[in-house]
Amino acid sequence: MKLKKELGLFDVFAISTGAMFSSGFFLLPGLAAQHTGPSVILAYFLAGLLIMPAMFSIAEISTALPRSGGAYFFLDRSLGPMMGTIGGIGTYISLLLKTTFALVGIGAYASIFWDIPIKETAVTFAIIFAVVNIFGTSKSSGIQKILVVGLVVVLGAFIADGFWNIFLGNHSSIGFDKDNYSPFFTGGIEGLIFTTGFVFVSYLGLTKIASVAEEIKNPERNIPLGMALSLLVTGLIYVLGVFVMVSIIGNEDLAHDLSPAATAGEQLFSWLPPKTGLYIVVTAALLAFASTGNAGMLATSRYPLAMGRDKLFSEKFSKISRRGTPVPAILLTAGLIVLCIIVLTEEGIVK
Repeated sequence: MKLKKELGLFDVFAISTGAMFSSGFFLLPGLAAQHTGPSVILAYFLAGLLIMPAMFSIAEISTALPRSGGAYFFLDRSLGPMMGTIGGIGTYISLLLKTTFALVGIGAYASIFWDIPIKETAVTFAIIFAVVNIFGTSKSSGIQKILVVGLVVVLGAFIADGFWNIFLGNHSSIGFDKDNYSPFFTGGIEGLIFTTGFVFVSYLGLTKIASVAEEIKNPERNIPLGMALSLLVTGLIYVLGVFVMVSIIGNEDLAHDLSPAATAGEQLFSWLPPKTGLYIVVTAALLAFASTGNAGMLATSRYPLAMGRDKLFSEKFSKISRRGTPVPAILLTAGLIVLCIIVLTEEGIVK
């Protein structure tokens, strides 16, 4: 039994975009700046270019073989069951842990507003997203679209206010200071190349859409177009957003800042009540981690489904409910995510 084709162009865009935003915007810029300085802006741009071959390859093969399972299905059909099993389980675990980290991120950022335990909050959201996915792919995608639209609007406001303060805000203490960009390559070309690879992970969520290709309507059009639009929007937000962070925070301070978006946000939106900028950035972070967690739950659960169909996992995981969702595969994925949240530390998840 095949899954229902319920996903359109906007769904493809929302899943791909939501899967890319999280630590790439809210954590990595400061860590990356340690190795290359202000040219971290260029590193994000180059990383966006380097993901394009993978995007075109995934778009082409997903169009030709629109089946659930993503990397597993492609490896199994091209290189055989052994490579399919190794690649499938490996990719499943990596997506599982990426989703786990995103859910922990929700708890971490939510604790800034409320006095709540991080792990219990992460477990709660794992259960919520699992239930939503069980009730239908369209329900999960509907929530994903709301999260992504909210995220893009908030980050768009962050970038717009940043550019206004940097270039046009005559009465603002923030302005364009060329000293923030000197030297532009603190680590030379080697540092730029290293940093490009370091931030490349920020774009890897783009190819997650392959695992739900079976559920996409008119895949020949919607998969490549949705992925291209997603990369364009995400790349622009990454490059322009990091430019705002470098301009406001400065080269030296950015390299030692683990939350540069929040630091920049505190200095923006001065025309609003105090700390509004910080609240806006924290809201964006919550939306980003939630969209990554929801998209991860949706995409990751298709791996046990596909491997169950080929009898590499128990055939129970290939069963599809009346609502058209792989309930056993979703429950397995949600259970493992909850286990990782409970057993592993935040650092352990990343490792």
